[in-house]
Amino acid sequence: MHTFSRLLLLLIISTIPAFGQQERPYKWYTSDNGELPQNSVKSIVPDKLGFIWLVTEDGLVRFDGQQFKVYNSENIKGLKSNRMKFAKKTYKGKGNYVANDLGQILKIEPDPKLYYKDGKDIHHLNEIGRLFGNNVKISASFFKYYRRYEVLVKDKVFQFYLDRICYYSVTDKKQISSYPHKLSLDTELFILNNTLYLKSKKQYFEVTPQKLVPIQIDQQTEEEGSIYINNAIDQAFLYADKKLYYLTADQNGLHKKQVLSNFDAIQHKIHALYYDTKLNILYLGSLTKGFLIVRPKYFKSYIDEQDPVTYSNVLFDSTHVLTGKGQIIDYKGSIKHLKSPLQVDKFFSVIDNNGDIWTLDIRNLHRYKKSTHYTTSDRWTLQYFMSAVYKDDNGLIWIGTTDSKTYKKGQLYVIDPNAAAPKLIPIANLGFSPNSIYKDGNSQVLIGSPSGLYHMDLDTKYITRNSVINESFVRGVHSSDRDNIWVYTYNNGLFLIRNRKGTTHFPFDKNNYIRSAHCVVEDPKGFIWIPTNKGLFQVSRQSLFDYADNKQHTIYYHYYDKSSGFSTNEFNGGCFPCATSLPNGYIALPSFEGLTFFDSKKVTPILPTNPIYSNEAKIDDRSVTFNDTLVINRNFSRVVISFNSPFFGNPENLNIEVRLDGNDVHQNWTQTSDNYTISYTTLSPGEYTLTARKLRGFDSKYDYKTITIIVPPAFWQTTWFKSLLILAGALLIYYGFRQRTKYIRHRNLLLEKRISHRTAELKSTITALTQTQTDLSEQIHSHKKLIGSITHDIKSPLKYMALTGKYLYENLDRDNPDFQENIKTMYTSSFELYHFVNNLLEYSKIYLNKDNLQNEVFVLRDLINEKIKLFDPVAKSKRNVLENKVSDAIYLNLNKQLFTIILHNLLDNAIKNTVNGTIRFSAVQDQDSIRITLTDTGCGMHPEMLEYYQTLAQKMKSESDRKQFTKGIGFHIIIELLHLVHGDITLESEVGKGTTITLSLKQ
Repeated sequence: MHTFSRLLLLLIISTIPAFGQQERPYKWYTSDNGELPQNSVKSIVPDKLGFIWLVTEDGLVRFDGQQFKVYNSENIKGLKSNRMKFAKKTYKGKGNYVANDLGQILKIEPDPKLYYKDGKDIHHLNEIGRLFGNNVKISASFFKYYRRYEVLVKDKVFQFYLDRICYYSVTDKKQISSYPHKLSLDTELFILNNTLYLKSKKQYFEVTPQKLVPIQIDQQTEEEGSIYINNAIDQAFLYADKKLYYLTADQNGLHKKQVLSNFDAIQHKIHALYYDTKLNILYLGSLTKGFLIVRPKYFKSYIDEQDPVTYSNVLFDSTHVLTGKGQIIDYKGSIKHLKSPLQVDKFFSVIDNNGDIWTLDIRNLHRYKKSTHYTTSDRWTLQYFMSAVYKDDNGLIWIGTTDSKTYKKGQLYVIDPNAAAPKLIPIANLGFSPNSIYKDGNSQVLIGSPSGLYHMDLDTKYITRNSVINESFVRGVHSSDRDNIWVYTYNNGLFLIRNRKGTTHFPFDKNNYIRSAHCVVEDPKGFIWIPTNKGLFQVSRQSLFDYADNKQHTIYYHYYDKSSGFSTNEFNGGCFPCATSLPNGYIALPSFEGLTFFDSKKVTPILPTNPIYSNEAKIDDRSVTFNDTLVINRNFSRVVISFNSPFFGNPENLNIEVRLDGNDVHQNWTQTSDNYTISYTTLSPGEYTLTARKLRGFDSKYDYKTITIIVPPAFWQTTWFKSLLILAGALLIYYGFRQRTKYIRHRNLLLEKRISHRTAELKSTITALTQTQTDLSEQIHSHKKLIGSITHDIKSPLKYMALTGKYLYENLDRDNPDFQENIKTMYTSSFELYHFVNNLLEYSKIYLNKDNLQNEVFVLRDLINEKIKLFDPVAKSKRNVLENKVSDAIYLNLNKQLFTIILHNLLDNAIKNTVNGTIRFSAVQDQDSIRITLTDTGCGMHPEMLEYYQTLAQKMKSESDRKQFTKGIGFHIIIELLHLVHGDITLESEVGKGTTITLSLKQ
């Protein structure tokens, strides 16, 4: 029934031709383009490092896949002629050689040198042996000049005469066997697997030492054909019917593989051939047209002229892909159309499990039924325009819509195609615009949008945004297993949500092309394919997993551009599905120029697996060669070091980085130039290590090459010169030491005499100091007596005067204001004088006994009350109010007499500078200190005076500074006494508003 439906469907669709490209792209390299020295290529030989060598009539050419290097008499010492013959091999199998027309022989190696110089061809049975050239048929003219034709096979030679074949040992120089054979003049000879074969017309024989053995070849050609050989590497080709076949042999006979078609080898005068069996690349040399490379083409683009631009594409059947515009394209290139056109914007389309086609068209959802051969459809219309579609594992169709006015909100719907009357069921209102959907299991949906990736729990409708992807513009979500979900974005590349645990952001390629990843496609061989605006990338899926699991730190992205076969580098994205995987391994990708197909199982990427090679440099425009060590003169201006790694693929996939270390230089990895060189203009004398590296393939591991660079020092920078300097310096030091020793001994004698004299003087001085100490002690005792006398003789009268003044002020006649004012003045002056003298005396006693101060515990509030009571009359006389806001729970443990003087001076200064105001004490106690604050509403201090007092404590540290102070003694006393109790003082004052003084005392 299924087959019948397909046949019936094909009857109602139209067929149009597809336009693809040539089967195998090829490129010519010629002397006209400056690539070759001359257009006659006689032999093509690979070497063990991966280079391709071309033998021309104007030198030997080395090709690394990107650049040609010519070796001739200009750079090979002793070479007399550039006209080369063809490549040879030795019977010992030790490389290949080439001779010029003068008989000089070069060995083919990275730096070719003359192997044989005498200018004569050497004997045909020596180490080199004699070989026939490429594609030489045995002709009658040959035997006019030579008796026999010789072919070297390992260490044996087959000698062909017109009537017999002889077998000869090169090592023993003896004939081993011989048998009769009439040689046909159209005979062609070739070697495969160290076995000699003979072709005569369409018959093939194996040439043995005893006889010719007939051998079969599979699939005979119509034409007889011609044999082309490359005996330097034992390759043979059959050219027939304008097709070129690569020949192989085994116990079942000869086999041929077509490597080129629709090619006229005779017209192009093809003479030399080499086929790289691993990379499937064919190299051809022409006698007149140069060098031709024929590469495989794994990609083909099929373009529908009616509408070449393709977007969404979905698997229609096992070999066909359906585009969003109704085009049906198979992997071989045939293009058909559905009979009835689809109503679709060509960006979104899916086929449900019943085979029905679902498309989006602005605000309409269409279902085209397979049962009517897609000629009729159902339609559902929604409020917003439709911006996403997805079919989950259960066959349900999910639809995302977007508000076209704001593009900041949308809706999510689901519809069951199997329902009798399918309905769009709203799932959630969204605060963003959805453009891609992926259902992860039964309870979670991932929704991509221009503002990031959102996770929605279907049970709770709770939505969160992925914090790693953040606000990246998500193009789509893909997963072949639920443990690994790929998210591709616009301008931020590729992400992986691995094992539902974390999200990894992968690095970009060197050109940042992969920033705009259109899609992710997985193939059966374990690779990820990523189309972009600038080409296609292939990367190992396991390599990405290892990067996400922190097992490696680099990723190898293999790049393809349109030289690989597709029509344009600009693939299309922003659609669903964005790619199609066919059951036969083919993958289809949409682009601006058709749908590109490739067989993922057969694509053989050309990887940069060859080692890095470097033996050439230019020092100030002078070319030099080296092995692993490069020596540079210290006066060089510029050195350019060249690197090679034979690579015959896209040059974007070969990236060589270098790093220079040594002699206090440690550089970061630096990309070489386009021609794989690095240059330096300044290197100080010393030894350096130049390390080159490149990623070798999908395992994302590096190949390394290390070069030692030596910049010889000048003679004054050499070790021997420095050693001589050190030795000379040591001798000078020794001589100087001896002279110094003599001088010191002489000085010691003089010093001993001076010490004896000074010792006597010191004894006299000590005696005088002892007497001085006695005198000072007596003076201090006298001062103490004097202070006592002052205390008795001055304090008592002053105190009496103060009390008398107070009595008179309070009890005399108040009707006489002048008299009362005079009494008030006498009282306040005598009061202040008394307390000044008292404080001065107390300060003197304390300072004289400062080393023997005794602490005691006392209540701070009580001490302040005593001072307030003492100063209350004076304060009232100036209409001031004294307040004590200190808690009675605050105790001090220090010398009470000393702290009393500090409080006395602070309160005295506050009363002096305050009239008709308030003076308030307060205190705060914490774990480490007690802060006592005195605040007044007096006249305040000028800024100059405030700055003076603020810096006073620092200046008091020096005895010399103390003599400079002239602005009152009270504050000096406070500072000195605070130092004794380990306290600090801070001042804040503003003219006209008052002053705040804070004492900080440690607990």
